[in-house]
Amino acid sequence: MEPTKDKRPLCVTFGSPLIGDQMFQQAMSQSSNLNSCFLHVASLQDRLISSSISNHSYSPFGIFLLCSDFGSCCFESPVSVLRLLNLISQLNQGLQNCDYGSIVENLYRNAICKDSDCPNISHSNLLQKSLALQLCALGFPHLLQETDMKNLVEELNKQELLKQKKRFIPNKKLDEMKTNMAKLEWYKKISKTGAGYYDRFKDHLSTADHDVVGFIRELNNYWKEMVEEAEKQPQKEGATFRTRWLYAGTNYRRMVEPLDVARYYKDGKRDYINQGRSEHYKQLEKWLENDQKSQSTGRTNNVESILTLDSCFWAHVEEALILCQKVKAAASEVEKKEAMSSLDEFEKYVYELLKNYAVSPEIFLDGSSFMRWWGEYFGIKRASYASEFANFMKNPINYKKYVEGAYNFP
Repeated sequence: MEPTKDKRPLCVTFGSPLIGDQMFQQAMSQSSNLNSCFLHVASLQDRLISSSISNHSYSPFGIFLLCSDFGSCCFESPVSVLRLLNLISQLNQGLQNCDYGSIVENLYRNAICKDSDCPNISHSNLLQKSLALQLCALGFPHLLQETDMKNLVEELNKQELLKQKKRFIPNKKLDEMKTNMAKLEWYKKISKTGAGYYDRFKDHLSTADHDVVGFIRELNNYWKEMVEEAEKQPQKEGATFRTRWLYAGTNYRRMVEPLDVARYYKDGKRDYINQGRSEHYKQLEKWLENDQKSQSTGRTNNVESILTLDSCFWAHVEEALILCQKVKAAASEVEKKEAMSSLDEFEKYVYELLKNYAVSPEIFLDGSSFMRWWGEYFGIKRASYASEFANFMKNPINYKKYVEGAYNFP
């Protein structure tokens, strides 16, 4: 029968030696859902497992159900698992071939551990208490002195705290990122007195513009990690994850990517969409397109504060400016005709955005790259040029009507 796509795979091993290298282990550990799909039942007296520990090319991954004659318990931290396996191989000389059938039967019959079996060790927190009880279940009090037992608990506690600190916590980090988004929204607002936030950032004229670089870096790092995490999750969990963060990710992409475009073209580069666009932007855009609930903006009463729906809009503007220069410097009619054809396509693209109220009205600000393009393009076409787009652009009163959502496009 064909497996259901929504179900996660499950792999259970018995007495398997360590098989993954450190890079594989790190990739698995980054996704708690995927890591939990692997359960390794391992006896502390198993010679096969002990022999693989000496080879430092291998690292544990998944969840380990460690078993001994005293009981069993689970550990997920790779460092903790490796530490315990190493310690047991050093202390226990009774290594042997193990009957995992009997071990499974014992798991049904025996409780994992009892408080009364644990020596009197003081613990500063519940995590240490839990770790001590798990070590008791494996019989460590019979193998170690009380002082050594305390030291082992503290060592494992540090590893668990370090793992928790490194763990990616989307909810908490998303709240932190909202602060950076608010700062960018304020930056966008105050930039309306000039050529707009795209051109202001591209020119880097003030200290505030340089501060924005830090906000962008933190936001990009967060969303790159977010997208990577979603891609690693099994299908059902990944889809839920993407839907949950879709609005925030779309808002981020439309706010931040134009500024990445500005830096790209400021450095003299070309063809951002094919040569410079980050994969995480592509994925965020793809998820929005695939989402059944996504809807076009359509007409609205006031579009003054909207973000342009196409986060690559300014890349298209930059390429159109380059095309204008190609037309002027064309060495042949063929070259000129090709450039003009691409400019005509750009005009159609912009006009469709305008008709759908899908582009921010800040493109009409004096000195913006878009208005500079329009000036050069209209100069190439000449004053006699007429089209629905040209008729709209020739009259500045139409810009105000657009802001109010009151312009009736043919």
